[in-house]
Amino acid sequence: MKLQLAIVVASVIMGGALTLNYAFTDSSDSSNVLKSTAGMMGHVTLTATDEDGNVIAYRQLDNTVVNQADVCIMENLTGQSLGGCTSPTAAYSVVQIGTATATFTETSTGLGAFHRQTGGSWGSNISSTTQAGTSATLTANFIDVNAAIGEAALINSATSASADRLALQQFSAISLGANDDLTVQWTITVDGS
Repeated sequence: MKLQLAIVVASVIMGGALTLNYAFTDSSDSSNVLKSTAGMMGHVTLTATDEDGNVIAYRQLDNTVVNQADVCIMENLTGQSLGGCTSPTAAYSVVQIGTATATFTETSTGLGAFHRQTGGSWGSNISSTTQAGTSATLTANFIDVNAAIGEAALINSATSASADRLALQQFSAISLGANDDLTVQWTITVDGS
């Protein structure tokens, strides 16, 4: 009898606690709350080929979008100078490659050991804006590289000293000879989810 009474008392206490907890819980549907979760992401694909066009190395990675890009985009959007952006209205259409292998962070401002840069071309097929966002891909080709490349950057100026960086990526080095080429494809996605 004492055991049954203890079970009943415990059940009443537990039921009261759950009821009290429910009374102080926000029961609104949180899935309908408008949240700003938009972000920008980059994805870089590097394909190295020999003089006969054979693929000798391939890398595919998500990259680091740097704080400098956030500042430049905001300056371009608002027309206000926030400092830290040299050319806020310039298109990010130049790719740099380098020979260092240091890891980048959001506060990084450039390559560790610049090797070369070239202008790229944005594809004419920019994906339509959907709930998942919109994206575009830039392709840049480096001919006769002759170096061990371990880093890349997407920038907005052909003048390296004044370029603003959008994205940086370090990867395991790709050793390229005098007749080897490197194609860099950089996809930038503005996330709409």
